[in-house]
Parts: sequence; C-alpha cells; structure tokens
Amino acid sequence: MKKLFIALLTLLPVLASAQDINCKGTVTWVMDYPSQCNGNTAFKTSGSNGKWICPPSDKGNAIALAALAAGKSLDVYIDSQNGAINCSALPHYVQARYIIINP
Repeated sequence: MKKLFIALLTLLPVLASAQDINCKGTVTWVMDYPSQCNGNTAFKTSGSNGKWICPPSDKGNAIALAALAAGKSLDVYIDSQNGAINCSALPHYVQARYIIINP
C-alpha cells in the first residue's frame, strides 16, 4: 500500500500538467485526407483558426459530419502539450483527443 501511495504522489505532477484545450466552434470545412489523419477525415471549426483537426476515430468522423449538416457546434478537446499550443496557434492536422456535439 505504501508503494502505491508513493507511486501516486510521483504521478500527480505529471497528471496535473497534462491539460486539454477546447477549440470549440461550428464546423466550417470537412475534408477526406486519410494520409494526414490516420485514415480519418479532417475538419476545421470556427475556433481552430483555419487549422485542420483530425477526429480521434471513425465515430469522430460521423460527429463532425453531423455537426456540419445540422449547423451544430463542437467541443474539440486537444492535448495542449503542457501549454505549448493553444487554439489560436494550432499546428496543421492536429489530433483531437475527443469531440462532443452540442445540442
């Protein structure tokens, strides 16, 4: 039990610094570009500053297309790489960790 407690204390700083950013917005473009997105589509939102985002899965592809067709916004969570990136300065073809369609 003591070893588990020490291991958890060691991991706390690592877990605390790992944050996701939410580049939410409405879907403005969807493109099939499997070579850049591990077989998935790519999409842009009004919050991605013109950069392409890769959905995390086939289901993410469907969510992005549904949001585009319905005019709904998405919450798009991306690893901030310990604060190295933000929504206004995303790299091209960034991988989303998860996406949520808003009602």
